[in-house]
Amino acid sequence: MANSFSNFGNSDNSKNSPIIKERVSLISAHMYKQFCDYQHANENSSLIFASMAENIKDFTDNLRQSFASRGVATENIWFKIDTQIPAIVINIFWNCYSFTMRCNFKPQALFRDKEAALFSGRIMAIKGNYFDLIKHASSNDEEMSILLDNEIASLFVPENKMQSAIFKLKHRANKEFPITQVDAGREFVLTVSEAICGGTIYHEEGSRKSFNI
Repeated sequence: MANSFSNFGNSDNSKNSPIIKERVSLISAHMYKQFCDYQHANENSSLIFASMAENIKDFTDNLRQSFASRGVATENIWFKIDTQIPAIVINIFWNCYSFTMRCNFKPQALFRDKEAALFSGRIMAIKGNYFDLIKHASSNDEEMSILLDNEIASLFVPENKMQSAIFKLKHRANKEFPITQVDAGREFVLTVSEAICGGTIYHEEGSRKSFNI
């Protein structure tokens, strides 16, 4: 029994096996390209995120002015930016939502039905206050699960600056909206804000069985 596998796949036992070298070379070349794409995509995502922060300042300033001109108090219109995470929280009266890049822990690709997968960075828009949502998360996987459960939309940013970023709304997951990377920061902020603030919150209703309860 001890020798029953002695010849299994044992075409070359030398420490300098050319077969191993060839296979390792293929693996390392593939992973190195992923690593480089990952770095460049994250750099581009960081530039767009910085643009988003600037646009959010302008956006909230204009909102305050607009409501103030209508005689409405504006202390419930505010934003918070944490450049270390990085994350942005926006509060507009009863609406609270966030943007974060805290989902780029490793190289990942956007799956596409009719085109090649797109290695990209990702900026997520989520319902609620990012810091409240993830405060009890104990791992990257747990944090990512919370973000996906509360996702509104995502912006996927490729490593090539000349290539369009891809905007996807969660409720229209199969629909892609290309945006130039130059405009992506502004458009992502405005489109998500329109989707959140332009929606309606419905009253929850129980099932009434009779008029006596």
